[in-house]
Amino acid sequence: MAMAAAWSPALAAVLLAAAVASASNSEGDALYALRRALADPRGVLQSWDPTLVNPCTWFHQQ
Repeated sequence: MAMAAAWSPALAAVLLAAAVASASNSEGDALYALRRALADPRGVLQSWDPTLVNPCTWFHQQ
């Protein structure tokens, strides 16, 4: 039983991360798909992170 109690916070963290990742919005998904299709040799779009809930926080996105 002690082993199960030790895993509970880790399991909760994994489930929370999965829920956040699945809660992304369609605009963010579309922008990230565009970013992946573009060549970005200078890494200008590096802040475009699909795990962030609000794509308005990405640099060069308004």
